[in-house]
Amino acid sequence: DNQKALNQGKIIMKDDGGGTAGIWNFGQNAVIINEGLISVFGTGGSGILNDVGTVNTTILNTGTIMTKGEDAVGIENSNTGSTDNVITNTGTISTVGKAADGILNVADRVVITNSGMITTDGQFASAIANTGDNVVIENSGSITKTQRDGDGIQNTGSDVRIFNSGSITTSGDRVDGIEHTDGDNVEIINTGLISASGSLADGIEVFSVKDIASDIVVTNSGTIKAANENGDAFALSLQGTDQTLNLLRGSNLQGRVKIGKQGNQVLNVETGLNLALTISGSFTKLGIEAPFVQMENVIGVVDPTGFALQPDVLADLSDAVLNGIYRHQDGCNRCGCGLWAQGIGSYRKRGHEHEVVGYDNWQGGFLLGYDTFMCGGYLGVFGGATFGRAEVDEHTQRADINSYVGGITYEGSLCNTYIGLAVVLGYVDWDNDRFVMNNLAEGGVERAHADLDGFFVSPEITIARRFGCFVCEPVLRFTARYAGLFFGDYQEKGSLTNLSVKDREVDLLTTRFEAAIPYCHSCGECCLSIEPYVGVFGRYQLGGNHVDAELLEEKIDFNQGGPRNLAAFLLGFRGVQSLGCMELFLNLEASFDNESSSRILGEGGLAWRF
Repeated sequence: DNQKALNQGKIIMKDDGGGTAGIWNFGQNAVIINEGLISVFGTGGSGILNDVGTVNTTILNTGTIMTKGEDAVGIENSNTGSTDNVITNTGTISTVGKAADGILNVADRVVITNSGMITTDGQFASAIANTGDNVVIENSGSITKTQRDGDGIQNTGSDVRIFNSGSITTSGDRVDGIEHTDGDNVEIINTGLISASGSLADGIEVFSVKDIASDIVVTNSGTIKAANENGDAFALSLQGTDQTLNLLRGSNLQGRVKIGKQGNQVLNVETGLNLALTISGSFTKLGIEAPFVQMENVIGVVDPTGFALQPDVLADLSDAVLNGIYRHQDGCNRCGCGLWAQGIGSYRKRGHEHEVVGYDNWQGGFLLGYDTFMCGGYLGVFGGATFGRAEVDEHTQRADINSYVGGITYEGSLCNTYIGLAVVLGYVDWDNDRFVMNNLAEGGVERAHADLDGFFVSPEITIARRFGCFVCEPVLRFTARYAGLFFGDYQEKGSLTNLSVKDREVDLLTTRFEAAIPYCHSCGECCLSIEPYVGVFGRYQLGGNHVDAELLEEKIDFNQGGPRNLAAFLLGFRGVQSLGCMELFLNLEASFDNESSSRILGEGGLAWRF
């Protein structure tokens, strides 16, 4: 007992009589480490054998274990009575032969971890095989299984947790990526890759032989695929009782899905996953918060995030155009007619909130304008274009957005109070892609594409006043701005669950308050004006929260999701440098709202005064 075995060299065993092991443990509380090479040739041999009745054994392989022969196992944790053991492979285990498992465990209360490589080549052989109860199996490495029968990971125990974040690749008839038989209370989680090829070879299979396999939970956010020419394999074949299938964002199923008929069969779909799931069998309960339709054996789910981001895109477009549009407020050389040109841009990141997924959107563009004196004030006209993209986390949706804008401004004063009026109108070309997980599509993903044509309008009024009675002469500004985005009917193309959407409009009202401390310094024809500011704004969605659509030829109505009303804190900087008739200007602003969003917005350019 309490012994440590360390191999840093080579152990080579040859015996066709059975019972051969490179390292053989009978004691309690043992630590077995292989950093070198263990090669075992012969029937019934083991690279490392932890024998009957051993307790609290730790086995670590960072080297190479190779076996060749029938029933020749890489690491064997043998027989009942061997409990509380830990088996870890970070190296390489390679077995060749009938029923030659990479790791075989028949004990209870065991943790098996593979972050290395396990390859098995032989009929009835599995990379990891478990018959014990209360076992945890984790694979973050690579598992490869070839030849008929056997599995990547095979389990017949109860109270077992199987986690795969690595890759499991199998080839051969009746060879599953992960197979569970009979035991109760089993959870299988896949965030990696499971690929099975061969007749009757499933990605994940659950079924009963002697007892009833019940209380099974399968959770997937990775890729599971099964393919063969006979069409008799399934990506998922869940034939147990009282089963739950959880499909999370990032799920990719390639192949048929078969659901059992005994007990409760539950499907949960995480918001953010666009889905076109075709099944054999049926679910007794659907736990889906996103809009969905079930038509016969097809379940279609729509992630509403693509609609939820439209108010943000509209607000960012109107803010980017209008925030720096006025040229004749207090500061350097604010008089005279002139031409101007500026670049505009913004970037926003919004987190997961209100039953929608996080996303980011950016845009960049330019404006060209002309100002002239009129009726005691300044009238301006401008036009330009913006180009941007919005992308939902996990790459489930993407929109390329091009806008072409034009507008007018008027700036004047009344009772020592600055008043700015502006309106911008534009055309929006919105190319939208929704990536739909379809288990019967090649690659498991389809692209539902829609080309949306719309227009927007955004009028505003700004009132500002300088308070000269204070030492720093602060400037207070108030802005009220409306923004409306209007789309006609559109129809997606390219997927099994194409969405048809009726005409839609988004209406926003933004009220904004700023406090600025300006600084101005002149020297001859040169003038520098700097204006840092802080402020708050509130944004209110007045309309367009409701979506009328059709999915799988059924009418479906749902809310767009996302925040309808929000408040934000902002801080920014305005600067103007003039030299004679030429001006350089730069405006930068950062805002942070109470709905997990942050935004950076900016404008910069030059003007030439006559």
